[in-house]
Amino acid sequence: MKNKIFKGLKLTGIVLSMFNLMMFFSMRCCWSGISKTLGYEKNPSWLLLHLPELVCGLFLIVTILNISLYFIMKKEKNLWSIILNSFNLIFFVVLMVIIKLGAMDYMRFIWVEFFKFLGVLCVALLLIFFIFIYPKTKLKNSKIFKLVTLGYIILSSMYYLTNASINYITYEPVVYVVNDTYQIVFSSNSNSLGWLEIDDVKYYDLYAGSQKSFTKVHKIEVPMKKLDESRGYSIHCQKMIYRGPFGGLKGKEIVKNYSFRPVNSSDGLNYYALADVHMGLKESIKAAKYMENMEFLVLAGDIISMVDTFKDANYTNKVAFEITKGEIPVVYARGNHEIKGKYSEDFYKFVGSVNGDFYYNFYFDNVYGIVLDIGEDHDDDWWEYYETADYDSYRHKQLDFVKEELEKEDYKNYEYKMVVCHIPLVYVNSRKNHENFKKEITSLLNQMDIDIALSGHQHDLLVFEPNILPAEYKLPYNKDYKNGTFKGYVTNFNFPNFLISKRGYSQTDDNDLNKVKSQIGLSVSVDFINQIQTVIYNNSNLDKVNIVNPFADIDYGKEIVIDLNTKKFN
Repeated sequence: MKNKIFKGLKLTGIVLSMFNLMMFFSMRCCWSGISKTLGYEKNPSWLLLHLPELVCGLFLIVTILNISLYFIMKKEKNLWSIILNSFNLIFFVVLMVIIKLGAMDYMRFIWVEFFKFLGVLCVALLLIFFIFIYPKTKLKNSKIFKLVTLGYIILSSMYYLTNASINYITYEPVVYVVNDTYQIVFSSNSNSLGWLEIDDVKYYDLYAGSQKSFTKVHKIEVPMKKLDESRGYSIHCQKMIYRGPFGGLKGKEIVKNYSFRPVNSSDGLNYYALADVHMGLKESIKAAKYMENMEFLVLAGDIISMVDTFKDANYTNKVAFEITKGEIPVVYARGNHEIKGKYSEDFYKFVGSVNGDFYYNFYFDNVYGIVLDIGEDHDDDWWEYYETADYDSYRHKQLDFVKEELEKEDYKNYEYKMVVCHIPLVYVNSRKNHENFKKEITSLLNQMDIDIALSGHQHDLLVFEPNILPAEYKLPYNKDYKNGTFKGYVTNFNFPNFLISKRGYSQTDDNDLNKVKSQIGLSVSVDFINQIQTVIYNNSNLDKVNIVNPFADIDYGKEIVIDLNTKKFN
């Protein structure tokens, strides 16, 4: 009986140590957060920076010792089993603490990595079984076992060799507006051909004159005027079963039809904006229902926390389609979290972009807009980037871009002008990241008579009214918002700025991303006749949110009315 107990203890040790190893290895996206929590930023050291890798190595050693203990060590060495299991239990508790302190927000990604690791382990165990155990068992004489195994191998081989997966639309279309065109993005289950049809005219997903077939995501550019006039389009995809040098074999053509409503500002303008959704799909859909007559949607970045898989890369499209149904345009600005993960380098294929960059202008009926992209939220030499960042040159190109826009003066032909950027342009944080860029870009935008700037990133609702706060001055908090003083400051701006980046029900509540069931969005209605725009924050209960100026003694109430001529708030 005693031997059975210790044998069970050893098996438990193997399982627990392997779980600890797989889970901690799968938490790589949070390793820098562990170093930060342990004080790396205040006391940079090689040990704190690389401590997660060392701990992972320790997990591996403990796992090897547990396995060795079971198969090699004699039963009288049960003291080792008790010691190792004590380590396993301590490591498990540490993992739970790490998850509680911050990794919880990334469990969606961590579980994916965990089950990948588990799959590799299962394959390894299966190989071990067939090499070392199977010949010694009764299964070697079982016809049923042999037939099942052989059938699995045959079917798997046929599936792989014939590309036999069923094709269908996995992510329905989103109509991104970029410059004076629409970029319509949709995805299929299998690598396939993709194209659009508008009034019997075909627009293909091409590379150098040939249709792409080895891709699941399709991004097709169409003239804005053409779709606006047609008010409808259809998406098509067709699996390429075999594409040879002188022939090929296609599968069934998949077709879906959609109506489209272009922006029409003749009776005013209505649009909705969201930022920092961070996988809060249901909450965002509920919040967006506040505006029934939405003419376009603005997504100001961080719709997902990390772009690590094809599914992650399509999450923005999932949110956008659920709100727009592919029937109205979408303006997209990249967030700093959409720079993170394996698919981030291909993310430009999934959303609106120009030549792989995420800054551009856009035009609607009576609207001129600029989308900008600061990139990461720290300076390029920040330790978490491991010397991989060069956003300074990327931001410099955007300064040149805005200067060119000023020289062209196209913006003067439009009555309403807006700017979208995930990281706020007029708000310099306490670390003073991108300080010079923000000052210079603000100075350029001041010359454009901007009517509104939309941002996110801060996970807060911040309103910056022009000519209220002194530029480059340490800001005191509004007592109704928070006590104390903020070490950052605002630039010298002359246009209204709104940050929409809060998960919660009110401006001042404090909720974890994974617990709260409400997202706060922003509705904007523009009255060109009376030259005013009305801005309203609302939560997922469709309640209007009362707003105070965080840095001035101003309570705006639940509706902010702005004079388009003077930029003064109600």
